[in-house]
Amino acid sequence: MAPATGGEVKMLAAVRRIAGQPLVQYLVLGAIIYGLWAWIGGSAQPDDGRTIVITATDVSRLDAAFRARWNRPPTNNELLELVRDHARETALYRHALAMGLDQNDPTIRRMLSRKLQTLTQNLVELSLSPTEEELRSFFETGVERYRPPPSITFTQIFVDPDQREDETLDDAAEILGELRALDDPTARAGQFGDPFMLQSYYPAKSGLEISKLFGKGFTESVFALEPGSWHGPVLSGYGVHLVYVHHIDTPPAPDFAAVEAQVRQEWMDLKRRELEEETIDQILSSYEIVFEEAPEEDQERPAGEPEVKG
Repeated sequence: MAPATGGEVKMLAAVRRIAGQPLVQYLVLGAIIYGLWAWIGGSAQPDDGRTIVITATDVSRLDAAFRARWNRPPTNNELLELVRDHARETALYRHALAMGLDQNDPTIRRMLSRKLQTLTQNLVELSLSPTEEELRSFFETGVERYRPPPSITFTQIFVDPDQREDETLDDAAEILGELRALDDPTARAGQFGDPFMLQSYYPAKSGLEISKLFGKGFTESVFALEPGSWHGPVLSGYGVHLVYVHHIDTPPAPDFAAVEAQVRQEWMDLKRRELEEETIDQILSSYEIVFEEAPEEDQERPAGEPEVKG
């Protein structure tokens, strides 16, 4: 790191002594800018692009970034080096632009495109402020999205294909008939079927919970079953099941107040996407898109190439 000159040290030392006083922070930043302009060799007024102006915002940003990374304020020399790096980077950036290094570079194109999209998103975010009436209307048109998922209570009996092999489905049908003949459908369910690593009774489980245990196909099947009777075979990754659905509970739709935060977020997301698309469409509409015609192909057949007759 290059040492600070005598003038730089005096300037930064003075800044450090008074920087903590809120009433003079503006003056401090102004002094920094003035001193740095002189150090860089520029003038107080930007000219033809050859002047690099270090603003108060630049100094504040560099200082804040250093503090966030190192959890301490920069020393005098460190702050000066940060500003030097910023000036070097700015000079190299301008020189690269002057040389046209940004032209026809797909990486830079993507970066600038994403930066503009991010800027657009931020501006759109600031413009969004839904009223309660708008949120309530949005909630009512999609109220099912906010309803808690239904839950199911069921009992299952496992019929193991590894043990029963080709007889699995026949045995499952026989057990199903015996179960349906019981006075109490599930009182003696544990006496039927084969040993299984999971439990047989599942009270008030959501589809997500059942899917984690038995898989999506099994879950869709059991939620489609009529409660109050034994059904089967129902397949899972484990094998064959016989299932008794005790009941399926569908919760009522929640009150608006209970999900207002979620409604607001979804409304904001939707409107942000809509406004972003509108902004991009407006930008595109300001350009004329022309498709360059491909050059005419040489109609002459290369020498030695056989003629193909249809």
